[in-house]
Amino acid sequence: MATIGWPRELRRGLGWLSSRQSLLQVIRAWREVLPGDPGFGDPMSTTGSDPARVLARRAWSSNESRWSALSELGLAVLQVADWAGADLRPGHSDSEVAILFTDLVGFSSWALSVGDEDSLEALRRIDAIITAVVEEHEGEVVKRLGDGTMAVFADAGCALLAAEACVQEVGGITCDGYDARMRAGLHFGTPQPIGIDYLGVDVNIAARLCEAAGPNEVLISEAVRGHLHAGRELKRPPRRELDGVPKGLEIYSVGGTR
Repeated sequence: MATIGWPRELRRGLGWLSSRQSLLQVIRAWREVLPGDPGFGDPMSTTGSDPARVLARRAWSSNESRWSALSELGLAVLQVADWAGADLRPGHSDSEVAILFTDLVGFSSWALSVGDEDSLEALRRIDAIITAVVEEHEGEVVKRLGDGTMAVFADAGCALLAAEACVQEVGGITCDGYDARMRAGLHFGTPQPIGIDYLGVDVNIAARLCEAAGPNEVLISEAVRGHLHAGRELKRPPRRELDGVPKGLEIYSVGGTR
């Protein structure tokens, strides 16, 4: 009885496909016009637990970033799958979002004095408040940065209301001698989504505004002000030049030390 030969032929065909370097370049060019991230596959673009990202991460690790044509074809499929199954976030590629950074004033010094257990408990309480406020205002927490948070919103007005609510509610927390005070920075732009994170100049601007804010203050950019309802009262703080932001960036202030 003759044996079925298709598995051997299939393996040969796949081996031939993998070895075609010219085909590899064609597939890479093809990925540029497919929906999703054409660079999908490296560790930065595959953070998170979505199935497509997990598979791509494992493939990258096993191939040590040296891709055959067959591997590149597999990544093309995963690229589209990741795009099709992406979470419904406030922002997508080429869309504008409000980017909010928050930071706890004086937290690091206090944490050093009380130790990890008490400081972690404080962070849990504060993070629960911030997350609830962000979600209540139709935003999404992107990541937590020690004693800070990054979130994005589709609407600048909602983002500013969330920032003000966070400052107010966090300001009512006292933990073992630490009277929590928060500062925040808010910018509106088109950051580049990659994996579950956002990168780019607009993200840096929001982060620098947060760093420059005082206790209980929200610093916002001109881009945010332009998306707020007319009549919203804003202060103009003393002009300052911030590192890592465009020169002449117009800054406005909400709140302040109290």
